[in-house]
Amino acid sequence: MMNDVKKMMVLSARVGAGHIRAADAIVEAFAEKYPGVEVRHLECFKYTNTFFRQSFIFLYGLMAYRIPSFWRLLYEHTERQIPGSRISRFSAWTDGLNSRRLIREVNAFDPDVVLCTHYLPGEIMASLRRRGKLRANVCVQLTDYDIHTMWIQDGVDQYFVATPEMAYALTAKGIGNATASVTGIPLMSCFTSYYPDTFTMRRRLGLRTERPAVLVACGGLGWGDLDKTVTLLADHFPQAQFIAIAGHNEALLERLKLAAKNSQGCIQPFGYVTNMHELMAASNIAVTKCGGLTSSECLAMGLPMIIVHPIPGQEERNSDVLLACGVAVRAHSTASLIYKLKEMLENESLLKRMSHAAREMAKPDAARRVADAVMSRASAVNAGSLSVRVPTKTLPEAQPAPSIHAT
Repeated sequence: MMNDVKKMMVLSARVGAGHIRAADAIVEAFAEKYPGVEVRHLECFKYTNTFFRQSFIFLYGLMAYRIPSFWRLLYEHTERQIPGSRISRFSAWTDGLNSRRLIREVNAFDPDVVLCTHYLPGEIMASLRRRGKLRANVCVQLTDYDIHTMWIQDGVDQYFVATPEMAYALTAKGIGNATASVTGIPLMSCFTSYYPDTFTMRRRLGLRTERPAVLVACGGLGWGDLDKTVTLLADHFPQAQFIAIAGHNEALLERLKLAAKNSQGCIQPFGYVTNMHELMAASNIAVTKCGGLTSSECLAMGLPMIIVHPIPGQEERNSDVLLACGVAVRAHSTASLIYKLKEMLENESLLKRMSHAAREMAKPDAARRVADAVMSRASAVNAGSLSVRVPTKTLPEAQPAPSIHAT
């Protein structure tokens, strides 16, 4: 029966914007397809203590953006941990202590399903589930193109991943009786709509219609020297215009506005935007760090990517996947960025091939697939006919795959 799920809680985390965007997309899909299900979305850090919230976000930003070599070591070290290890369980216990208000909110809502788009609430909810303190099924939506052990928790019932390789990797690491469904990364429905040509979209948005547009984004947190990068590109490519997204970083936005004054229309600065789909539809190329959500949005819009400064760990692995599929190139230096952008701006056939490959790789209906999978599993559990969708044999621990360097 499709009415077995009456209430669902979606938990995200404001570590960048991607986890929240994925959660919003899932909420939207349920409202569209299963309006009888009451869905509530909580950003989990709003329900933790202040010190825990601020220290978690600050330390992540410091390590990932300011000390990336240290973040790489930490990422790789924690990835080698065995799922369900003592360290993993201790981490879940301490995170739970700092998230008592979140747990109270979940228990008060009493959902049938809890779906998490960040590993932290997944860790907490899975711990409650295996200790018999949460009756709801626990689902986890991975928001990158690779698996990290922190996402794998005893107590999770259902995983949603972007690719078949990720589903296979999950079962290789061991997920017990949980299911792994290849759905893609959830996107808002605006990324599935039809949009006219880039010329028309630029005219609608008040951009320069005669100039090709390059979207330059550095993530929802707005870290990095985006203003310097955009100014340099504007100097080298006066025939183009650069849509620069500062995210939540107000200081960066002010620097971009200052740079725009001297750019003769080459720089178009924006802060945090809610119409990214329109800006992508108006653009010919995206220069980005390749977070999971941004990459998936580019794929859905058929927008070729130049990858710059990906965060070690998750974004570098996203980069590997995108490069292998021919939807992106990677610039390892300023000179490389200028060269690759020049090549793409001057080679229309290359852009068309990359755009076609992007649309082939995209799963723009991922949020709807997630909604269907949640409801189907609930029906299967009640009917006593649950089946795992990918092989469940646990494999010997695999050796790390070599990095992909091709551009």
